Amino acid sequence: MFLRWFIILGFVWAALLASPFARAASSSPCPPYTTPITLNFKTLNPAPIYNNRLSIQGIRNLFRDRDEPVSGPHEQALGITYAESVYSVETHTLVREVNGGFCVYLSSIDLDFGWKRQDVYIASEFQPGTCEYRTVLDHENQHVSVNNSSLKEFAPYFRAQVEKSLQTQQPVFARSGDAGTDVAMKAVEKGMSALMTQFHQINGQRNAPLDSASNYEATAGLCKNWNLANPPQRR
Repeated sequence: MFLRWFIILGFVWAALLASPFARAASSSPCPPYTTPITLNFKTLNPAPIYNNRLSIQGIRNLFRDRDEPVSGPHEQALGITYAESVYSVETHTLVREVNGGFCVYLSSIDLDFGWKRQDVYIASEFQPGTCEYRTVLDHENQHVSVNNSSLKEFAPYFRAQVEKSLQTQQPVFARSGDAGTDVAMKAVEKGMSALMTQFHQINGQRNAPLDSASNYEATAGLCKNWNLANPPQRR
């Protein structure tokens, strides 16, 4: 009953060079793009991995292992869906040497976006086939369903926004091809980070009602044998 996201970059961004090393587009000696930048986009949505080996305390320790405070409704978590998001970028460039430096053009970008993994934990106190196990599993699968739905809806938007940004990309003049690539990708990466933040906000808002106190209370009323699990108590 818990979600956490990580942004994992598949491209290591080097520090931008100071202005003497990278000229503005208005003073660039580089000819404009003659062919569009190709975007190879892949949506990542692996099947969830289910785990029934950790105890209730072991599941709650997952919060601490990831430096997450165990508070609020998660103090009584009997299961967790831990979703890890990712976008990774690989760039391909064309570099042309000109007087005093290099003109760098992005030829194509390989972009992977989505869920790197989704781990679903159900406390080992609940054995498969029991009401309690099925109830916790159903709750966590609701989180998985929300995650997958958010990804399915957002991935086309993510792709369209990146394609739009690539249409306005300008060639970069720099002292080296590597430095020019860093500069060329900086604006694109900034846009991707903003899109990832937006994705997390939307997905978080959709998952929040599942972990409300009222939903926990309703869930607790579905089964009777919670005595070993210290379930949420009705008010």
